Amino acid sequence: MSISKRILAFAAALTLSLSFAACGSGSGGEESSSEKENVVKVVTTDDIDPIPKGAESTLLYMGIDDLNPVGNAEKSVGLTLFEDRGGKIEWTRVTASNQATKLGAALTAGKDVPDIFKGGAFPYQVVQGFFQPVDEIVDFNDALWADVKATADQSVLNGKHYCVPLQYEAAAMIFYDKNVITENGFEDPMEMYYNDQWDYDAMDELMDEFVKGAEGDETRYGINGYYAPQYVQQTGETLVTTDDYVTYKNNLDNPKLAAAEDRLANWQKQGWVEPSWIGNAAEAFKKNILFYSMGAWAATGSGNGPSNGDNWGVVPIPKDPAYEGELPISSATTTQYMWVKGSTKKEAVKTFYECYRIAVTDPEYQQNTKDKWLADNPNWNEEAYQILKDAADPNKCLMIFDPAYGVSSLMSDDFSGFMSGVSLANWIYKSTSAPDEQGISYSWTQTKEKFSPTVDSELKTLNDNIKKFIDNDK
Repeated sequence: MSISKRILAFAAALTLSLSFAACGSGSGGEESSSEKENVVKVVTTDDIDPIPKGAESTLLYMGIDDLNPVGNAEKSVGLTLFEDRGGKIEWTRVTASNQATKLGAALTAGKDVPDIFKGGAFPYQVVQGFFQPVDEIVDFNDALWADVKATADQSVLNGKHYCVPLQYEAAAMIFYDKNVITENGFEDPMEMYYNDQWDYDAMDELMDEFVKGAEGDETRYGINGYYAPQYVQQTGETLVTTDDYVTYKNNLDNPKLAAAEDRLANWQKQGWVEPSWIGNAAEAFKKNILFYSMGAWAATGSGNGPSNGDNWGVVPIPKDPAYEGELPISSATTTQYMWVKGSTKKEAVKTFYECYRIAVTDPEYQQNTKDKWLADNPNWNEEAYQILKDAADPNKCLMIFDPAYGVSSLMSDDFSGFMSGVSLANWIYKSTSAPDEQGISYSWTQTKEKFSPTVDSELKTLNDNIKKFIDNDK
């Protein structure tokens, strides 16, 4: 079965776009306030019907970020359209560490239950009873949803769709200082990318030469940041697979995973990895780190992006030379607002979804978003913007989602308590390239031996619960 038929799962994710979420300052996943007024006037659209008179029009939204403007932030295109169609958003604040608990508590108590929830993990939170199907309000055969239908079709349970992918973002990109590349006489990774030469081998060679080039007491590193899942997924394989979206299987014995993890283990052995948390690209470059890998939020916007005089580059995660697929792989995150079980505001939720999609697909609004981004990032250029966009374009990339992030809280939630600040799935991916809390480094063989039984146990629970869910849903 092809990769595109086997990959799925949606971890809770935030995106870079200014299309719907209100702007605000802050850290990862939040969006910086624009220094430029609306570049394109947001006008009403006849493509979206108003919320019918008499229907409930205020949506209770639970999420980490507020969708309404904060401080001096301007109103987003999507929210403007939604309000023009008669809608309104009321926000219930949650944090990354308590959002699932808060939603579960609201559903159990039957009090302050939201209508929409940002994020959501498929399928385990569906079988837990958190969300309801969207088929009566979203037609994925409609042209508005054409670009995301393939992803939505991977969130089908008992013939019903539960996830509405509204847009994508590459989960991690590689940022670097072009001046450092030039000073060391290296070939520019962006040029390698354009010439289809940016792969595992090219990146390894640059890191090796950079680290070996340290003089005197100087210490150099090849890489820092968040990259292990995205790097390994360039093989086209994931920790967990499924052929039918009903039974999920442990894939840790796959030799392609082993080959990629062995490469990451070599990074650590060679001393290329700086394993500490560094919150943005500028700080990483100050520490003599050649490559900084993170979501675009950590290298864009006020405080994270390049300053006057900086000359940075950006490329996707390097490809696996052994991968033979037609399209490059992007380990994507999605923006999605799940329809919470028990919500009866189908007209307003339908309008909300459509306003979001119009905001991110209409050419005029896309140009608006681009112009705002360039205004907010004056030391990045259109070339960088296009690379970021291409890495999240389902027409240009194969979007990979690891089902491991939809198996259980332990597998997907970095706050589940498995290990400080990391989920089981994330730890399995990064285990060969960073020591654990006790300073122990793992080979891929050791990782499999230690954690594969836990993965099997979590999968058995999920598969049993899916069967029960389908039986009860008949």
